[in-house]
Parts: sequence; C-alpha cells; structure tokens
Amino acid sequence: MDRKLLARRIAEESIVLLKNEDHMLPLKEKKEIAFFGRTQIGTLYSGNGSGGANVAGCGTILEECENCGIRPEPLLKGFYEYKINEERVTEEDEFDWTKVSEMVNSGIMYEIFGKYRAPLDEYEVPGTLIDQAAEKTDTALIVIGRNSGGEECDRHLSEDYYLTNSEESLLKEVCSHFTNVVVVLNVNGLIDLSWVRKYANIKSLLFIGIPGEEGASALAGILTGETNPSGKLAVTIAEHYEDYPSADHFSWDKEHLENVLDYESYGLSSEENGSTGFSKSPVSVYWEDIYTGYRYFDTFGKPVLYPFGYGLSYTEFAISDASAEKQNGGIMVTANVKNIGEISGKEVIQVYLSKVNPAEGVERPYQELKGFEKTADLAPGEKEKVKIWIPWRELAVYDEGRAAWVIESGDYLLKMGNSSRDTSLVGMVRLGDTVLTEQCANRMIILECNRDKLSFLTQKDYAGCHLEDRCEKKPDGGVTGMAVISVTEEDILAGGESRQAEKETQQNLPELSIEELASLCVGYGPGTPFAAVGDRSDPSAIFDGEGKPITTNNHPTGYPGYVSPAIEEKGIKSIFYKDGPAGIGGIAWPTEMLIACSFDRKLWQMFGDAVGKECEDQQVNVWLAPAVNLHRNPLCGRNFEYFSEDPYLTGVCACEITKGVQNGRPVIVCPKHFAANEQETFRRGNAGKKVDAVDSILTERSARELYLKPFEMLVREAHIACIMTSFNKINGVFAGGSKDLCTRILREEWGFDGAVVTDWGDMDIVVDGADAVAAGNDIVMPGGPPVIRQILKGYEEGRVTREEMETAAGHLLCMIRRIHGKEK
Repeated sequence: MDRKLLARRIAEESIVLLKNEDHMLPLKEKKEIAFFGRTQIGTLYSGNGSGGANVAGCGTILEECENCGIRPEPLLKGFYEYKINEERVTEEDEFDWTKVSEMVNSGIMYEIFGKYRAPLDEYEVPGTLIDQAAEKTDTALIVIGRNSGGEECDRHLSEDYYLTNSEESLLKEVCSHFTNVVVVLNVNGLIDLSWVRKYANIKSLLFIGIPGEEGASALAGILTGETNPSGKLAVTIAEHYEDYPSADHFSWDKEHLENVLDYESYGLSSEENGSTGFSKSPVSVYWEDIYTGYRYFDTFGKPVLYPFGYGLSYTEFAISDASAEKQNGGIMVTANVKNIGEISGKEVIQVYLSKVNPAEGVERPYQELKGFEKTADLAPGEKEKVKIWIPWRELAVYDEGRAAWVIESGDYLLKMGNSSRDTSLVGMVRLGDTVLTEQCANRMIILECNRDKLSFLTQKDYAGCHLEDRCEKKPDGGVTGMAVISVTEEDILAGGESRQAEKETQQNLPELSIEELASLCVGYGPGTPFAAVGDRSDPSAIFDGEGKPITTNNHPTGYPGYVSPAIEEKGIKSIFYKDGPAGIGGIAWPTEMLIACSFDRKLWQMFGDAVGKECEDQQVNVWLAPAVNLHRNPLCGRNFEYFSEDPYLTGVCACEITKGVQNGRPVIVCPKHFAANEQETFRRGNAGKKVDAVDSILTERSARELYLKPFEMLVREAHIACIMTSFNKINGVFAGGSKDLCTRILREEWGFDGAVVTDWGDMDIVVDGADAVAAGNDIVMPGGPPVIRQILKGYEEGRVTREEMETAAGHLLCMIRRIHGKEK
C-alpha cells in the first residue's frame, strides 16, 4: 500500500469518536460551518524531539474539510488566515544549530532541546464576526491543539492540561452562539474535558491526537461520513486531574525546583540513597503500585468521563454466542459480532480477566485486559466470528514473597465487551491448586533504607468499591449459571508454558586490544548528541601509538553520533541508528498514542513493514523505536510517543510493529526506554542546576507486571536484537548501570541475546561508561572518546573487566551479524 494511503488509513481507524449526541455526525448537509481555533490551520501533525517528523506541505484541517465539501464560513476563514499569516517566527522560537559546538558534554543540548513551550493563545475573534457567522449557520467546529512538553520537559497543569484562558473565552462565545458544536482534540496528550458536560451545545467530540501528515484528511472523511470511526481509547480519561492516582506523585514544574518532589518529600535521605553533592535529588514514587489507568479506576470504583477501550461508531453492533474453551496452551474466547445498524463499520471486541475475591492472596486489580480483536468492515446485517486467544501466562501474577510468577488457585472471570466498563461475563476458569510458572529471584527491589518509610496503594485500605453492578452485564443465573472451565497444573505447564530463558548466542571475537574493546563499547563520533548538525573538530575515535584512529565509520549513509564503530581489518562493520517513533523522516506517521487506538494487529504490522521499508531505502539498520513506556500520568511530556496506559496493549502493539519492521530485511528495532521512564522532568538531571537524575521508586511487582512487561513481550515474542536503557535511576541505581535490569532480568530470565545501548546523552549526569558495561549495558551512546576514556579508567580501577568488555563487544557483533545476515 502507498505510504500516504497507509498513513491516512491508520488515522482513520484510530481517531476516537467520544461523543455524538443527536447523531450530530456525520454532517448530513452541505451547509456552511463556522470554524474556530488556530489549530484548524496550524494543524499539529507531528510531535517533537525524537518522536517528531518534519514534512512540508501537510494538509490542514481547514483545507481538508474544504476538499471534502465542508464549506467554512468565509469571514471567519479569512480572519484566521490573516492572523496566522501575520505571525512571524521569533528568534526565541528558533534553535541555532551552529552553536552546537559550544555544548560538548555539558547537558545543555537537552536543556535547549527540551525547553517547555506553553500552548499558544487563541486569537480573540471579534464579536461581529461571530454574530455574522451565527446568522448563517447553527453549526460550529472548534479545534483545540496541544504540542507542549516533550523530551526533558513535561506538560504543565494550568493553561496546558486545563484549558487556557483564551480557549475558555472562545469556547464560551461559540457555545453561546451556535446550537450544534463539534470539538476536535488535536492534542499530544490528554487535557481536562470536564467542561464538555458544562456546555449542552457540544454535541460531538473527536480525539485525533497527533495524527500524522494525512490525519487532517482522515478527519475530514470521518466528519462527512466517508469513513466510519472505529478507534477506541488506549487510555482512561478521568473527570479531574486529581483523580489520577499519580497526581500527587508526579513532578512537572522544573522551572521551580521547590515544586519538584525529592527524597526529603517522602521522609527519605538523599545521602542514604547515594545522591550526594546535589542541591536537589528528585524522585518519582510510583505510589499507585499496580493500579495504573483503568486498573485503578475500576478497582476503586472511581467514575470517569471516558473509560479505557471506549469509542463510538456511526452504527451499532451486537455481540452474541460468546463462549470460552480450554485448548492446549490457554483459553480461546469466541463470539459473533453483528452490525445491526444502517451503515458499514468495524468493532473492537475486548476480553478482560477478573479474579473472584481479588484482594485475597496476591492482590490483583479488579480487571485486566487480556485479549482483543478488531472485526473487518461489516456491512449492515453482516456478522463475523471473532476469536481471541489468551495464553496461560496471562493469568499469572508476580509474587514478590516467592520471587516467582504464579497462577493462584481460585476462580477467574472472563468478560467480553467494547470497553472496560461495558462487558458481559462469558466464562469462568477454575484452578484448584496454585501453579508456579517461573521461579525468578528478587531484582531491582526498593532499597532497605526506604522500605519502612514508604507505603503503596492497596485494596486493604478500601472496602466495598468494586464495579460489578456498574460495568458488566450478567447473563441469567449470574456467575453460577455459566460454564466453568476446570484447569489443572498439567494443563498450564504442558507444552512448555513455563517461562524459561533461552541460552545466549555466543560470538567468536577477533583478537582485540583493550583500547579496541573499549572503543567498541561506545558509538562512533565526538560524543555529543546531534553531532551531525555541527561542524565539529573533536575527534570521533581514540588513536593508536602511530597516531591512527582505532575505529572508523564505514557505513555508506550513517553519520557520527548515530553509527557504531568499525574496525575494517578485523571484519567489524558500522551500523546506522536513527530516530524515532514517528518514523525516520520519509513521512510523518501518526504518533504511537493515536496508533494504539486502532486496536488493529494487521494495521500495526503494515505500519511496521512500511517503516522497515523506509529504513531499508535509507540504509538505516536500527530504528530507535518503538517507545513502550506507559501513560502513567497525563502530564508526561512524551505520552504522544507512547502507546497506552495498559502494558498488554502496549506490548501487542509494539510486537506487531516490530514483526513488520524486521520482516526479512536488514533492519531491526530498538525499543525504549528501558525502564520506568514515565517522567521527563529531570530524567537525566541537570549539572548546571546541580540536580541529580530522577529516581523512579517502585515495587518489584509493579515493575515486572506493568513497566517491564512490554519489553519482555518484545524479547520473547518479537525476538528483538537491540534495546535502549533510560537515563533515570530505578530504586537508586541508574537503569543503564543496573545489572539486575540489563543482565539478570533481560538476559538470564528472558533470554535476550542482542545488544543493550544507552539513550543518547551528554556526559554530565548519566551512567558512567565503565559501570554501564560492567552491568551488561553493552554500548554507551553517542559515546565517543569521552566515554572510551571512562571505560579505560574503569578498567584500570577494576570496575570493569576485560571479560565484561569482551561480552559487550560480542553482543554488538551478534547484533551486527543479525543485521548483515539479512542483506540481499
């Protein structure tokens, strides 16, 4: 499929219709519409930072609506076009890349790259224009835009998550003049939507996220009925910001250090946690534990505006003949889905698992997504049988006390529906005895000095707060009236269902000196991010005794800072890495936040295949994506780069994209950021302000079940060969320097045999190169001579051994051979 057509199809299938009173949409008459909001012309098609893409000539919402026959009221159109054209890019808005040479190893690159930019004010529309437009039409469309936050900075609460004052004024004016109002959310993350209930005139609400260069065209097709929306929310939209369980434990205001949570905020000691010599030692405490997103709202009976998995269609569907059957390796859930409406459309069927008495034994959330399937485009009256597979491993929980994955004895309910709060019981699984599916060891645990001083959310503090009567429809006879599937330990462990790590592939290394080994443990280049855009005189390699560079770059298109070093005489070639989640620059794809809303495995694979082809065309070997951190808090500046609040949906989405990318071509993915990088504020610290890198403090169980799960799925199911660690600390240890994370969990438990690279960082407050290699983080990026010297110093001091450096180099060669082994 043509890439532009695919980009449009992804947006079409991902855009979520949240409200449609009186069947306001699709627009049935070819009448004039009053368009409001600067983003109708300044349409946001891409995010920023590594998740951004710059492509000229992208259609705007206003243009594409006109192309589809929607006629904008001309006076308002002229007003907005004049205001947009009148604006000029100021010096403050531009970044002078020629100054990059002044920013070596200082961290300042990221400070500039990640400077917070507030949402732009809406234009004050003259009252006479609004009055004149209201005389011609009773219908208005408002586009609300957000592109704030990004790498190194999170979004703000006031005038960002909440509407700006100018947006509130505009909304009030429009809703007081027009009977029918459509609101389009062209946003890079969630915003407060409590105001939707305040204005009865808002009949329709559409979430288009950051939809890529064909997103405006896709939206226009939905508005006119050319396309029937079928997207479902991959996140929960709460009534108020304070309702999110992370609200009191998330720092976003880095401009005011006094507002940033640190160890002392929780009665902890910076010194005991190993953070000394800093004026501020930030922390992000994952207080909500396993209760992120709908797991929290559904477990504790909290009302929401729009639940996880929710999305409307222009037609209606009926689910019937649902059943669950035990098969080898798991449970197969089936159902018939019929279009009972008047136009064709697609439906997403979701299956959730609930343990009866979830607070007993190892405490579990009220329900968890365990499977989903999107139907084909069903004509009116047409029916499709969907099949949803749930492997046994999806019933397991991690028991910290036993340091093991177990499926506890008891009854498990299977519920099917089209959102987390619209389900019917379809079966019950009964397990007589607890089954241990994998014995592990306790890893990345909370430090002893913090353990008795921190508490985490638990159901034991609450009672009578479940949602059985509110969000699921019980068949006649209730639970006792349905078939019970009896399961035994033999059923679960048959066929190798227990999680066993595969043996690591060993690579035969050529004879290498210590200097050569150290040079292979870093990227090739001067050692500062974005080195390719500057005219740098710093060397990209260290030199031997004869003054010759030990390593070179022999990649035909790769540039310093984004290639691995070559030692040609020993048969070691360079490979080329390139960002990022929105593609590599050939086309501006919809961002991950929107892509996940399609709930369509085939579409995700098609997207991956298209990106893989782009990489192949540009001779890119490693795509620095997908990004699989979770939406823990709506203010995270990079939520647009991440798929979902749910780890299972995130993992499936990432695996399908990966399969598409790596399908028989010399290209691999590099998932990021491993792990617990859900806050951008001081994720890598700030040397100038003497602020340490943020410490993500979380329980081992929440790490394993939520934040590591997508990465584990990518290793076990998509067979990735590269992974990127994050800048932040996890329970006091840099992720890139954590042996528990990079070796014991990743390699020994999951069987990963590829290469681990760091995120791209200046060398101010990030993991030391020698410590990274010793921990199993094979390659420090962008690295260069500064980090080579760190590694050699660490070798002299005994912090990293020759054997560890050889192991790291072996992992690099394993990755290189996997790539070059697929070259045509």
